[in-house]
Amino acid sequence: MGEASVRFLRMGSLAEKKAMLDDKAAKENRPHSPTSDSQPFELRHSSLSEKKKMFDESVKKHTKKMATNPFSGNFKNQSSTRLSRDDPNYGKPVAGSKSERRGKQAARHINAEVVLLCDMIYQEGQQNEDGTAAICFGDLFQIYTRISNKVVGMLLRARKYGLVDFEGEILFQGRDDDMPIMLLKPIQEIRSEFQSDQEFEVGICHKGDPSSQS
Repeated sequence: MGEASVRFLRMGSLAEKKAMLDDKAAKENRPHSPTSDSQPFELRHSSLSEKKKMFDESVKKHTKKMATNPFSGNFKNQSSTRLSRDDPNYGKPVAGSKSERRGKQAARHINAEVVLLCDMIYQEGQQNEDGTAAICFGDLFQIYTRISNKVVGMLLRARKYGLVDFEGEILFQGRDDDMPIMLLKPIQEIRSEFQSDQEFEVGICHKGDPSSQS
């Protein structure tokens, strides 16, 4: 405040002093023009407010999500948020989530290993005219374990898909070396079937034969 304003406040009447203060307050509260020097500050301040608002919304969304996640410390066991076993989304990750992407990626990897196993049976086993083949478990074990140590698990998966067949629930090295492993479908049919099967559901790696998924 200038010296003249101070002198006026000291000498003026009460009404004049009040009018002068009201006028000064009105000028300070007046919105700045677009060409004002303070515009960059206002823009930065507005951007910060928007960022804060976005952050708060993200926190609320995450808190709400964790409240329905049974593996979270913030889980609230509310019957209204629990899915029924008849719900098509029961036991499945949230659509578009990282868990769903990881599940689909794992399904593709398993399908690729199943096709590779069938290829090994066809290439290294006794081939038939219809495109199928057969090989002893001992021979397949020695060949496939150089590539993967999950040969028994892949055989069980391939049998579940209806691609191979063998006796018994599970095979053991040494005891079941002479057990024949039968490739039930022509190898070309298996390759084309798995190449065309590009859509996966988590928990169901291959959808070629729905009856074999039970």
